[in-house]
Amino acid sequence: MIMPHSLAKKMGSVIWLHNYAPSLIKRMNFMRRLQQLPLYFFLFFIVPIQSLWALESSKTAEKAHLTISTGKNGVICSKSLQNCVIQVSQNLPQCLSTPGAVTITNNSRVPANNIQASSTNGFFSLYVLQNNGCPASLLPGRSCTISFFTNTSIAFFIPNVMVKGSNTNATFFDMQAVACPTQPQAILSVSSNIVNLIAGGSPQSIAVTNIGTLPASNVQASIASSPPLGVGVVSFCPALLMPNNSCQITYQPGVTPGNTTSTVFGTNAVNSIPIAVNVSMSPTTMLSVPTNAIIPAGDPGGVNIFVANLTSTPAFNVRVLLPASWIAAGVTSTTCAVIPANGSCMINIVSPGFFTVFVAQGGIVVTGDNVVLPPSIALAFSMDGYLVYSVVFPSPDIPLVFVVKDSDESSSFVWSGFPLAISGITETSTSPPDNCNGATDGACNSARIFETYEGMIPNAATLCHQIGMDNSGEIPFGTWYLPAICELGIFNSGAGGTSANCPANTPNIVTNLYSLGFLPELSLNGRYWSSTESSADSLNNAWFQEFFANGVSTQGTINKINTYGVRCVRVFATS
Repeated sequence: MIMPHSLAKKMGSVIWLHNYAPSLIKRMNFMRRLQQLPLYFFLFFIVPIQSLWALESSKTAEKAHLTISTGKNGVICSKSLQNCVIQVSQNLPQCLSTPGAVTITNNSRVPANNIQASSTNGFFSLYVLQNNGCPASLLPGRSCTISFFTNTSIAFFIPNVMVKGSNTNATFFDMQAVACPTQPQAILSVSSNIVNLIAGGSPQSIAVTNIGTLPASNVQASIASSPPLGVGVVSFCPALLMPNNSCQITYQPGVTPGNTTSTVFGTNAVNSIPIAVNVSMSPTTMLSVPTNAIIPAGDPGGVNIFVANLTSTPAFNVRVLLPASWIAAGVTSTTCAVIPANGSCMINIVSPGFFTVFVAQGGIVVTGDNVVLPPSIALAFSMDGYLVYSVVFPSPDIPLVFVVKDSDESSSFVWSGFPLAISGITETSTSPPDNCNGATDGACNSARIFETYEGMIPNAATLCHQIGMDNSGEIPFGTWYLPAICELGIFNSGAGGTSANCPANTPNIVTNLYSLGFLPELSLNGRYWSSTESSADSLNNAWFQEFFANGVSTQGTINKINTYGVRCVRVFATS
């Protein structure tokens, strides 16, 4: 039977569905699943990654929290409590045994980065050195240490030193720097680091001083072997040069001019000193200086000596050659490195203390490296403006300093208006058995004279006794007295007169001052009374000292009613 066309078409479709429908359904399911893959990818891959990123982002934004301690019982430092102070010092053996340090701990869940200690205090930037033991990134729960030293020995305090990283909070501590004890050292200094020599001329010396606190061993000087100038060097230093002591190193020129170097050193000294040694054929020069000068004791300004160069050649290394005992006592003088042709310079001399005085000396040379016929000067000391003529030591370190007044009490006065023979004050009196050593003890003589006349009869000794005020201020009566004949001066046979037979080496005004050019005004009055009576006629006569021009003086006796000058003296004592 033949089916209609439409029915046959429908039957074919049914058959096709029957045969191919399962496969088609599978294919459609696959396509549907394929379309759902982006959703699965988002749910199972993108979402977890976004969650992880969000977690990491949260961690990155979190600040690291730091605490610090100084190692003392684990106490955490607090700025408000100000409970952390570390001590710091120089990194030297005699300083703190361990450096000042702080321990930093990261108490957070994130690393702490770039931890540093800092302060705006000027001491911190100038003097503090730090050893930062913290890594670039300090992990959570870990600790690190920053230690500190100073580069100076001074003490100072720095509050609120800050410890902070680039992603951390700030925490604070205080810092106290301490000064370390000074370690004993031998340190050398020299009076000059230039020695100017004249070929074939005289040697020159420099003074080497140990300015340290440890004895300097084997202080000496070497000289360079090249160029070979033939300069010799000799050390006069002891095996151990004690602190604050000095010694001499001398350079002897050869005959070859030129320049070389020397080095002053000690085997245990912390320093050595280069010396420039110049040997020249320089023409010589001549100098002029004053006849005398006075050094005021204890005056930091001292005295200036005017030195003139009389030639058209510069004078080098011009200096005054002070006595060694003066230098040892601390008397200092400056040096003129160069005095230009026909120029001048001042040499300053200073006595450091009121009792740093000496009897005047003449013939003190002022010289230079190329000076011929160096001139000399007389130098005296003064105390409160009064010239020193005698210094004696009745016991060690306790000087008695005798000075003469700077003006006359009278230019014309009687020894006594009513002559009496006063027992025990002649030039032959000795104590004991007499009252006084009449020739040398004017204080004793004057006291006997004052007691005898009791101020009732005009006399020269009382003029001195009654002085109650001088340059030192108010003083007791009797401080000043009329000097004995051998305190005033000596006998000069060439000038006539009579000798009082003064004991040899008795300090006196004539020898120690007048003959050196000091007190020239004494020659204007000529004769001055002493407090010594004449043993030949003690009732009527007394001794006088006569002062002539040009430092010449002599002694004699004459009637007490004559009128002569009165110049008083006194003593300064340390106690």
